[in-house]
Amino acid sequence: MHILARVRSIVARHPWMYWLAVAMLAAIVAIGVVHGMARVDAARRSWGTPHTVWTATGEVDPGQPIAAERRDVPAAVVPVGAVDASPVGAIATQHITAGEIVTTADVALDGAAGLIPDGWVAFAVPQAIAHFSVGAHVNVYTSDRLISDGVIVDVGDSDAMVAITADAAPAMASALQADAVTIALTP
Repeated sequence: MHILARVRSIVARHPWMYWLAVAMLAAIVAIGVVHGMARVDAARRSWGTPHTVWTATGEVDPGQPIAAERRDVPAAVVPVGAVDASPVGAIATQHITAGEIVTTADVALDGAAGLIPDGWVAFAVPQAIAHFSVGAHVNVYTSDRLISDGVIVDVGDSDAMVAITADAAPAMASALQADAVTIALTP
């Protein structure tokens, strides 16, 4: 007799054997689930205690106000300099992606002045075309030479506020007086 037919015959005469096999399989699956959950809990504990941080709720470009929410994350993923106080409404100094933890390097509490790097100064440069955005890296030229590398820290209707190194400030002032300043975007 074929083995499958023999098993069916035994199960037909003794239905408790079928239910015993079902119960044993269920117990094996339950033990596997319990052990799996124990491994998940151990892994979660290894990441450390939860810390409350501020995360960006959407994409934020440099010079734009920050929109953020509080979120609990494991201590292992909290970056150095994560802000403790609410950064909502503060100005972003650099691009922040949605869900990114906001750090002190991302926040300028002083508006456009907070975007000026240490040791740099900013000048308002008249621009007829408003194609610059806050945070853009630029080269500042006079009629015959490069004055300095710079960063756009504010944009108005007819001018752009450009931060440059302090040692290039005299050349920039002279070029602005001569109305001979050109700004070029750089990668």
